[in-house]
Amino acid sequence: MASDQTTQAQCQKCRSAMVYVTAMPHPTARTMRRTTFVCYTCRETRTYMLSSLMADAYAAVSGRDGKTIPETASRQ
Repeated sequence: MASDQTTQAQCQKCRSAMVYVTAMPHPTARTMRRTTFVCYTCRETRTYMLSSLMADAYAAVSGRDGKTIPETASRQ
């Protein structure tokens, strides 16, 4: 990640900082993760397709390393 980038998603509705919730494997792109954020101000959720490295960075910064769902769990 570049030094000018932040690991904080911004709500498109109210511009508040969104909170990282979870990252799930992308159904077809193995190097991507479906990463979900929530805005507690306006109760909006957003899902972004991020590389697994970026998803891991958000998880580490949020302190939720254990919230990444393993790839094998999504195939059931």
